Amino acid sequence: MGISEIAKYMVEHPSSIREIMELVAEYERHPERFPRPLVYLAGGWPQDSPPEVFKEKLREIIEDDSLWRRAARYSPTIGFPDLIDLIPEYEAHVFGRKVVPETIVVGLGSTEQTAAIFRLLLNPEDEIILTRPGYLNYVRQLELELSLRARIKYWPIIEDFEFMPSLDKLKEMVTNRTRAVLITSPGNPDGQIWDDDLLKGIHDLAEDHDFYVIIDAAYRAFIFDGDRAAFQRGPREKEIWICSFSKEFRAPGWRASYVIVPEELRRPLNTIEQARVLAPVSLVQMLMIRLFSDREALASIKRHYEEGAKRYAQLASETVKELQAIEGIRVLPPKGGFYVFFNVSAFDENDKKIWRELIDKKQLALAPGSDFNGARGWIRLSFAPVVETPEVLREGIERLKEYFAELRAHQ
Repeated sequence: MGISEIAKYMVEHPSSIREIMELVAEYERHPERFPRPLVYLAGGWPQDSPPEVFKEKLREIIEDDSLWRRAARYSPTIGFPDLIDLIPEYEAHVFGRKVVPETIVVGLGSTEQTAAIFRLLLNPEDEIILTRPGYLNYVRQLELELSLRARIKYWPIIEDFEFMPSLDKLKEMVTNRTRAVLITSPGNPDGQIWDDDLLKGIHDLAEDHDFYVIIDAAYRAFIFDGDRAAFQRGPREKEIWICSFSKEFRAPGWRASYVIVPEELRRPLNTIEQARVLAPVSLVQMLMIRLFSDREALASIKRHYEEGAKRYAQLASETVKELQAIEGIRVLPPKGGFYVFFNVSAFDENDKKIWRELIDKKQLALAPGSDFNGARGWIRLSFAPVVETPEVLREGIERLKEYFAELRAHQ
């Protein structure tokens, strides 16, 4: 085939989550081929609706001819100035946090902006440190953006089935080629919150060795437990914050986000994005301008987040309790996000084998830990797809119990 080497590599190393989605599509097209309906607990996107106030504000734009015309035009690459000025209002009112417009770049979703940051910071052969476990798409993005020439190191953050990131271990990994450490908090797939004292230690290390700390805060509106201090303070000098509206707004299809970067990085990032994406979506930006300039709308958004976090916390608690009742499974209770990460190595270190058997034998789709930066022996369960239908979650857990009961019977 007349395609590039990087394209060939991507074909040979497809995204496992996308593969799961293809499997789901097959189940939906031909349900008659399978013993019972598929229970899908693999995806990481919320199923509850955006706040109702969004409809009202969107309707105002659509029904005003001048606004409607403007919404069809390009915005500046960095985002509409009015929105950039208002994002600090959103941060302050909803999260109690102070940020300044001069550090904000609006974008086309956190996936795209993360890739742009990789382009911004990394030359081929430079090092970036990811966590193990960690979000699976970062590696593929690095492979694509740096044509397979990024040096990726993995910082193990789970020891003896507990979340225990060691700053000493991180120090041993840092070299003069290290350009960034990337952290997700709350974590994907582990649901853990990074204590701000630890983040301060990482930042001190970054100052000493001149690298950046990238913090992906996609799940910050879904915190149930743990230290919230990092989400309520302003960014530190060497920090880059990735803030996605996909989860917060319950609108992943809108592809809306912003990053908070040190001022010296703002113009270089903007010029990179001029070539990569040209501009973020004007209609979505205009919706946010109307939302963030209305104190009542901001209060409504905050209530929506708080009520939603309670619903997700309840499902997380129920899931943890049921999984802990399965003999042989070790559960890492989440403190935020959509996921429960549990260890199955007492049955088999090959989590992909268990993952596949759950699909084939029990029609239950989860996500294998090995795909999350090599977290072998772990499985991720997502309750985000069933937040509106908790009975489906319970059915999935019953199938999980059946499967492991059968494994124990044959041990």
